[in-house]
Amino acid sequence: MRGRGAGRGVPPGRVGSPAVECFGRRSLPSAAVVRARLRPGGTPHPATCAAALARPAWGGGVLALCVLLAVGCATAARLTRVEGDGGWSAARRAEEVARLAASPSAEAVPAGPLTLTAALALAARGNRRIAEAEEQLEVARARVWETRGRLLPATTGSGRYTWYTDPQTTRVVLPPGLLPAGTTPPAVIVRQAEFGVVNGTLRLPLDLSGELQHTLAAAQAGYRGERARLWATRLAEQVRVIRAYFQLLEAERLAEVTEQTIATDRQQLANAEQRFAAGRLTKNELLVVQVALRNAEEQRLQRALAIDQARWALNQAVGLPVDLPSEVVDVHERPAVPATDEALRLARATNPVLVALLEEQQRLEETARALVSSRLPRFDAGGAIDYSSATIVQPQRVGSGFVGFTWDLGTDTRREAEIAAARHEASQNRIAVGRELDELEAAVRTAQRAAEERLAAAAAAEAGVAQAEENLRIRRQQFDAGRATSDDVLDAEALLAGQRATRAGALYQAHTRRAELQELLGLPLDDVVGETR
Repeated sequence: MRGRGAGRGVPPGRVGSPAVECFGRRSLPSAAVVRARLRPGGTPHPATCAAALARPAWGGGVLALCVLLAVGCATAARLTRVEGDGGWSAARRAEEVARLAASPSAEAVPAGPLTLTAALALAARGNRRIAEAEEQLEVARARVWETRGRLLPATTGSGRYTWYTDPQTTRVVLPPGLLPAGTTPPAVIVRQAEFGVVNGTLRLPLDLSGELQHTLAAAQAGYRGERARLWATRLAEQVRVIRAYFQLLEAERLAEVTEQTIATDRQQLANAEQRFAAGRLTKNELLVVQVALRNAEEQRLQRALAIDQARWALNQAVGLPVDLPSEVVDVHERPAVPATDEALRLARATNPVLVALLEEQQRLEETARALVSSRLPRFDAGGAIDYSSATIVQPQRVGSGFVGFTWDLGTDTRREAEIAAARHEASQNRIAVGRELDELEAAVRTAQRAAEERLAAAAAAEAGVAQAEENLRIRRQQFDAGRATSDDVLDAEALLAGQRATRAGALYQAHTRRAELQELLGLPLDDVVGETR
């Protein structure tokens, strides 16, 4: 069945207007109906100019309605869903990740091998943890200015324009006989139907109790503590750069040792095969040499991975692209290690972690004093100016001055609980300072002894390499004469490889331990870097 309005004005066998087909029960004016004559493969054409003009208006209305619905749905999602409207789109997230993934020092890629000084300079402007700590220091600085602002005059303004349904009036009650008989007493307007008011107030706190002064002192101590933490972060990141730098050097030297071991094992395998072919060596001894060679070749892959990992760590620490093929300059100088007593004296005076804890102690104590001072009344003084557009009262602009106070008597006991908590926090931090002193002494002694031990190991390895080489030469001669087995030669090779590895890593490890000691002392690493030039 079809509605009465469907296909109105369309000859039988023809397709009706799209608008009428969609809304069959709606009667449309004939001038606004789009009549279409469709043949197989044909294109509909409007029959009237009015319909052609109505289509854009109808489309614009639909578009506006869609926009309103989209905005309304987004607002409804924020108000009704825990996750809101879903946040950033996937494209926006990808854009943010791509922007933040760019290395800070990518444009400062060095042309040649990196020196340790250049690596630290790159880290100073490209290390993300240092940049994060610098931003945290700026946050602490802003908090100090915010706290200081409580001691300065505060100026506020407000205004309001009001429309009432009717003005407020009152009748004047006059003594009898004052007005002529039959006269209506006058009505006085006490509030106009509409008027505006503006107020400006300047208020100056009078810190008679010292509460604001203690609060400011606490904020300033917090800033000093944050500055000490920034220095600790800077030193820690510089030590991370130095550690990665020397780990890369050590991995490269160990790779060279592995190559030497492979060459030695191949030479030994050739000798063993000759002796086996001549019937002077057993199959078992030949297999031992073959297994040793394969192990050395596998170790070469491990050394290559260690080199890549150390390079990636160095690039990350200095702010370069992680996969950049960075090269470093070798270091041959021995670091100078201070005596234990001198190191402890310097650490107790300048260690940034200890300094930060001491500043935190001052902040907590000043916070407790500020809370105690809040038991007293808070006084303030200032002035105000008021203006009204209402003309029923004069003058329209009025100035004033005031002195006042507010007093929280603390009957809810919350302030006393805050004071007790602040005092306990100060006591807890005092214990933490003592614990840090113990840990600092142990760390300083460990780092100082470790640096000395690595230097002694490097010196011993210098002599040990020459002795291990002579031992290997003798073992080979004995093997050729049939007085030594393949195991004897392999043991001599392992001894030589171990001495070479110790010589390759001990000096670099000594430099790393020296940098870690300098970090504990809280002193700049310029002296340590200068020793490597």
